[in-house]
Amino acid sequence: MNRYFSLILIFIVCHIAFENNSAAHDEEYKAVAPILSSAENFFMSLKDGEYDAAWDLLSDNSRKVIIGDVYDAGRKLNKDINREDIIMDFNGRGRMFTNYWNSFRRSFDTDMVLKHSEWEMGRIGDDEAEIIIRHKTSGEPTILRMRKEEESWKVGLTETFWQRRTLNLLHLIFQ
Repeated sequence: MNRYFSLILIFIVCHIAFENNSAAHDEEYKAVAPILSSAENFFMSLKDGEYDAAWDLLSDNSRKVIIGDVYDAGRKLNKDINREDIIMDFNGRGRMFTNYWNSFRRSFDTDMVLKHSEWEMGRIGDDEAEIIIRHKTSGEPTILRMRKEEESWKVGLTETFWQRRTLNLLHLIFQ
């Protein structure tokens, strides 16, 4: 009788532990899925030339840096341009917006991130997260910075990949 009771007790404890583990797994999935989905959707949108969607998935900081880079490039090329015109063009998905993303897409291999790399979740906070991206031929991983803004996860493109862009890339925006 004692053995029978012990077996039932072990069964109940294992069942509770498994149930708690399953619930923890579900919570982890709920936390991770939107982050990974946002990052993947950004790179897929960029690859497919769906720049509206890609722009909407960028962090506010990335948008500001991009607008600033376009402005700086225009000024260096002696263009009569102001920041507000660039913001209006990008918000209206105008010529500079399209030229910028076409140029960026030609210089950034999305398949390197989407097809030839492994992704792993890094640190997750309330409004910041990291995705560890390991390219199959690279020794060091890239840490993709993600930000939670207005209840959705945004890609920190400039926070992750930016080194000052060359004028060659930005020059194409004004052609």
